[in-house]
Amino acid sequence: MIVTKRQASEADREFVRAVHHRAYRDIIERQYGPWHEDEQDRFFDAAWDAAAHDIILCDSIPCGYCRIEFSADHILVRELVIDVSFQGRGIGSRIMERVISDAGVRRIPIRLQTQILNRAAELYRRLGFQEYDRTNTHILMEWRPA
Repeated sequence: MIVTKRQASEADREFVRAVHHRAYRDIIERQYGPWHEDEQDRFFDAAWDAAAHDIILCDSIPCGYCRIEFSADHILVRELVIDVSFQGRGIGSRIMERVISDAGVRRIPIRLQTQILNRAAELYRRLGFQEYDRTNTHILMEWRPA
């Protein structure tokens, strides 16, 4: 399995929206209640910026998207979303391992937040992320180089 990324374009909008909705529906329903497609479309549209996102590819097939922001003193994983049909294959782990490697070389922390009921929190814990705070809806996590 080869996992790569490419810069997103505006042509990716509907693919990313569909992945977003499939990946988040279960979490949203469990954490907040009924799924409202129009409301989720508004949330998506407010957050979508092709220039800031990458499309994740598994063996050249689009399977998710991410938004990872690099600054001088930390890396922020704003979004890492793998389509439901590709989850559990180690794709998210591979993306995160590359980010961790980069942060380790640069000796800077990685920060992220995830929905409280998102099973991805377990992935982040396995990769060495520690919870440093919590809101009513999110777990705030950080990885620090040794």
